[in-house]
Amino acid sequence: MRLAIARAVVTGGSMAAAALGGAVPALAEPPLLNGTYDIKGGDQDSFWTASSTCATDGCIAKINSNVGWSGNAVMNGGRWNLTVTKPDGVVCDNGAYAPVIIAYSVDAVSGAGSVTAESNGECPGGQITAAQFQVQ
Repeated sequence: MRLAIARAVVTGGSMAAAALGGAVPALAEPPLLNGTYDIKGGDQDSFWTASSTCATDGCIAKINSNVGWSGNAVMNGGRWNLTVTKPDGVVCDNGAYAPVIIAYSVDAVSGAGSVTAESNGECPGGQITAAQFQVQ
């Protein structure tokens, strides 16, 4: 996985505690999400091209996939979270096509991810599927 590792950041409170003699570990930002990544596992192997400028909560990474979707992943609690809608993602029992909502969540440090696909909203008796994948 090609990730740019951010430098450790020491907050003002940590510096004050250190000045008073307390040992406080430095806080480090998770790595940025920049580059092209292989996605192994889940519903299909694919790759993502990602671009981010920060890796703290609320930061956004622009993601493009080779399987035809793009979206914005948002950093929250050390995870990049992204939801996309695949317009004709499922064929209902009646033969009609319906959208599937796909939610990705990736650990910013390890690259371990989970994907959930839900078609419950449009198809009677729809389904929710989940799988694990790895960003490399």
